[in-house]
Amino acid sequence: MVDQTVLIVGVASFQGFHLARRLLQEGFDVVGIDDEGRHKTRIAKQRLYVLTHPQFQLIRTTLANKTVMRSMLNRHDPHHIILCSTRTVDDPLERYELMKRYIALHTKRVPLKSFITFDLPIQEVNEEGPAIHLFTEDVFGPWDDATTLVSKAIVAVDRGVRLSGYYATDIINVSYIDDVVESVVRLLRLVQTGLSPVGYFQIPASDYVNVQTLLSDVGHILNKSAKTSLPMRESMLRQSAIPTLDTLIGFSPSTSLFEGLEQVVDWYISYKNMMKEGIK
Repeated sequence: MVDQTVLIVGVASFQGFHLARRLLQEGFDVVGIDDEGRHKTRIAKQRLYVLTHPQFQLIRTTLANKTVMRSMLNRHDPHHIILCSTRTVDDPLERYELMKRYIALHTKRVPLKSFITFDLPIQEVNEEGPAIHLFTEDVFGPWDDATTLVSKAIVAVDRGVRLSGYYATDIINVSYIDDVVESVVRLLRLVQTGLSPVGYFQIPASDYVNVQTLLSDVGHILNKSAKTSLPMRESMLRQSAIPTLDTLIGFSPSTSLFEGLEQVVDWYISYKNMMKEGIK
């Protein structure tokens, strides 16, 4: 696993941040691509400041900057590239196509061992090229912002307000971020053995709960009363026809919602105390 360079595009994103931290622990050299543009949330900018490590280098740019991107690829010669999903106005397919063009030019000089993407619109992805397209469920964990359902639930219970826009019976398929990261690390280890899987793979959820249970669990951990009287409707468990990654890598996410929530709430309280105004 040593002497390998991973390029993470969107390293300030929730997924990119956690992937970078774990890969650095595994001994990889990590090059992160991101910027501090006007669409970045405060917490996304803070993630970049937390990522301080002698084997980490941040390149503050966007994929649209051809000069910087080509120079960076030539200088670092990454063995693996991970294109993370970001909560910005950028078109995910446009980012994907741009990255493919850079890879096509670069691999004429240095072979690439893997190109991994996250949560691209599956019906529109062009399957050409040796890409591994990963799809996730409702991923949650520390250092997330308030745009996900789990983060919204924590903030709502903490502030004593009702969670709006959801039904008590809606079922969520949750995955704890550490399980998602472990899946990617094991996938990279598989590639290191010489195997080169390509195509679409689902990282399966580790737990299935309804919104009312989520709110109740958050209230229990925070020791606060949760407003769980949300409207009801008939709900069904989401199922995907995409092959799951667990059979390929020998690991299946197993962190329960409650286990993960305990970690997230601990982080949330610490972060809120530090910022004096909660997650923004």
